[in-house]
Amino acid sequence: MSKDLVTVDVDNAVATVLLRDGARRNPLSDRMIEALVDALHSAEVRNAPVVAIRGESGFFSAGGDLDQFYANLTTDALVEFRATELFRSLFQALEALSGITIALVEGKALGGGFGLAAACDMVLASRSAMFGCPEIKIGAFPMVIVPPLVRAIGARNTLALSVTGQPVTAERARELGLVTEIFDAEEFDERARTFVTALGNQPAHVLTLGKSTVRSAAESTYDEGLLMGSVMRALVFSQQSFHDGVSAFVQRKP
Repeated sequence: MSKDLVTVDVDNAVATVLLRDGARRNPLSDRMIEALVDALHSAEVRNAPVVAIRGESGFFSAGGDLDQFYANLTTDALVEFRATELFRSLFQALEALSGITIALVEGKALGGGFGLAAACDMVLASRSAMFGCPEIKIGAFPMVIVPPLVRAIGARNTLALSVTGQPVTAERARELGLVTEIFDAEEFDERARTFVTALGNQPAHVLTLGKSTVRSAAESTYDEGLLMGSVMRALVFSQQSFHDGVSAFVQRKP
């Protein structure tokens, strides 16, 4: 793992993945992507019930590394496709995690950075955060991140943001369904930490089974979703943590 670009810190049930190229606004260069993929494949992240992803220096990620793009310009589409495979592997690695993934967004999440946030299960944003797909301004389109964007904000909103290149505020991103919670900038760290820690205090198996159930329901027919929910309910209800929770609630009743 490239420790200089990405670090992983584990605190009880929460693994925090930190992008550490703040001087360059944490661009998704090949080296950064490789480091991120390594981090997401690590046992400490794969086994964490909650995974938080954030960028250092108050900036989530500026997306693609334009300096790298410029240095590697080619008319060979096959060469470009092979280069894109690394980027695709990042989203595959994130999607494979069983724990709840949370993007902690300060500053800007642009292009691939926007896609990275959208690919997470939740997004906590600073009130001053901005999200956008500026690729159209250099004659491109955010092709690889379309699936996570469509899942997070829908096809029409994805297309509109992609063809206009206009960024949106955290408030607007919440209206679109991307952002879960917004915190004032001066208290972002504390509020985000409280949110993530509280989530990590929930029974780990409930978080992972719950996420699996929601994903299955979103990607299956209605009846298939009901069946999956029934199976997962049986698993959760058979666990001691549920027995303890119900017993404590009933015994508190007057």
